[in-house]
Amino acid sequence: MNRPTKFSLVGISTVDVGPLRGKTFVPFLDPAGNPTNVFLIMGKNGAGKTTILDAIYCAMSLLRARTSEAYGHEALDSGKGAIQLDALVQLDDGRRSVMHLISMVAGADKPLKFWTPEGCERIGVYEDQQLLFFGKRLGYGPVERSNSSSPLALEFAEAIIQSLDQHPLSLWGTSMALPTVLYFHSDRGLRRPPHENRSIVRPKSLGYSPAHLFGPDGTNWAESIENLLVWFAWLGDDREKICREIVNDVVFKGTKRLGAVDRNELSIPVETASGDHHRLDQLSSGERQLVQLAIRIAAHMTGSTIVLIDETEQHLHTVMRRRLINILKSWAQERDGLSFVLTSHQTDSMRLLAPKTVEDGLFKSGCLVKPKFRSDDD
Repeated sequence: MNRPTKFSLVGISTVDVGPLRGKTFVPFLDPAGNPTNVFLIMGKNGAGKTTILDAIYCAMSLLRARTSEAYGHEALDSGKGAIQLDALVQLDDGRRSVMHLISMVAGADKPLKFWTPEGCERIGVYEDQQLLFFGKRLGYGPVERSNSSSPLALEFAEAIIQSLDQHPLSLWGTSMALPTVLYFHSDRGLRRPPHENRSIVRPKSLGYSPAHLFGPDGTNWAESIENLLVWFAWLGDDREKICREIVNDVVFKGTKRLGAVDRNELSIPVETASGDHHRLDQLSSGERQLVQLAIRIAAHMTGSTIVLIDETEQHLHTVMRRRLINILKSWAQERDGLSFVLTSHQTDSMRLLAPKTVEDGLFKSGCLVKPKFRSDDD
């Protein structure tokens, strides 16, 4: 069976999804035609920025099962909308690796965007477009992966099904090449987890999935960052220590530090320069966001990861926003297979990204969304 070893987004098409009326296509390619590893979607509130992230997450989440109760997206579940997510996927059958263009189509029985042989060649693909359809038989019932899909696309999807919930053995995705999306909602701070019923339990979200969704952290103990670090400490394989080092180096920069897990209280103290201690949820709003992003990305990413971050400036002042953009850019430079799709309504975010400035290891671009979509290539 062919298994995916590399995965990069090249574009998404929508039809009548959210405020994006009619047909919309967003290319995730830089001016030279390379898949981007940092892409910024700009627009006013309500213009459709989050709509694009939701559509990416929806398409990837459908890979979790052969049959689903629903699409999990209002426009598709109502029968009024459709999406197509296009990705460069390297498939390996054990004898050779070949790059393919796989298009995941949901809510339609034909492609929303047809890639010609010439279009495929421009992105380094010398095979026909492979189609993976998700739909409802006769327009009702559960959402099913269609057998009319391309055989290679079905093999890709089946390889993901067979790998679900595999436990990562290391941070930064070094033990797994399968594709995943990590979606961070605009509300992504840290709250204090309930103190009662704290125990050492494996976090449910730690196993492999093609799509993870992260909102406010700490609403329950089992899925909190504190429990994740407690679990890593219990495993004793240095992941807890490395996570703390990432936070201390990238987020705190010497002003404070994340201490070792308190094995009696099952908590993680924040140690200040004055020697005082406080809880994670007592950090500033900006620090809480950066801690959540840093630990979740390191812990949940695979060798082919797309990180979606909605409203990058949420609760961040200018200095902290600049730090976040620089952190994401450096991670994209340092880690092959890690890419970011960001949204913002702050005009200086595009200046901080500087899509037209050449930087080693970065493939950047962006677009402006309005209820009537316009890309920066128009």
